Amino acid sequence: MKLYFVPTPTAQPADSSTTASSLVSALETLFPALSRAAPWALTYRLFRDTAPRTDPSDTSAQSQYAHTYQHLLTHTALSTQRAYIHIAPQPSAPGQMQAQSNGANKPGSVTSIPASQSDARALLLRHQLAALWTPRHMLSVQNGACYTGGLFSIYIGEVRALREGQGGGVSSPGVVVCISTTIGGEADEGVQSEGVDENGVEPIDLDFAQATIRELWGKVRAGRDLGRAEVKEVFMAPSGVGASDARPGTGGKGDETEAAVRMWCEVLRLRG
Repeated sequence: MKLYFVPTPTAQPADSSTTASSLVSALETLFPALSRAAPWALTYRLFRDTAPRTDPSDTSAQSQYAHTYQHLLTHTALSTQRAYIHIAPQPSAPGQMQAQSNGANKPGSVTSIPASQSDARALLLRHQLAALWTPRHMLSVQNGACYTGGLFSIYIGEVRALREGQGGGVSSPGVVVCISTTIGGEADEGVQSEGVDENGVEPIDLDFAQATIRELWGKVRAGRDLGRAEVKEVFMAPSGVGASDARPGTGGKGDETEAAVRMWCEVLRLRG
């Protein structure tokens, strides 16, 4: 699985809509055999911990403090019943997440709560725990496009920035594109075929997966004006895709979901 974030320099929803429509049109033209699936949606909130008080004159202490981030994500393509909480430290250096970076190898914990408790969790952090956590931004995707066919599932959505409890216009930081491909699967029960480990999981050909996804993305974006801003690219770690070291009884799905959550949170963190 790989995520591409296409920034909208103007932050205008109309410009993001144009980009998304252009990508959808290209996808439908190039791959007419793809089937349109049910739309998807997400809501994402980012909180950052509050730095401890220091001597105002000690600027070095303030600049060296490494913040911890709390991500709150609901994503219908991952689960319609669960919301995910990802707590992770700040990346070690600005600009660390560049093209070909690995979003799922980031440290930090991932847990889930009922989706119905997502808003209550956000309110708790925003009000009761305001001294500990500072809200950074809230994003959403509504009625995102989803296409499936062959080895691929492709998700395209316009990202909108929301202001909780405030008026004002809506902005759009960009468009997100998620491409996943089947690169291994469960072996038949009781059958140990060549190239399959003792857990019945085929080894992952990461080179094949990345090359296949990049080829599809290259065709879709070819000739499309995506602006001058650099497209952010994050690839899910091998431990999150059908991993043979997955927890017993999960068949790798638990690790895969956690890796996907980390990947989405890293992309949606923007510059938070």
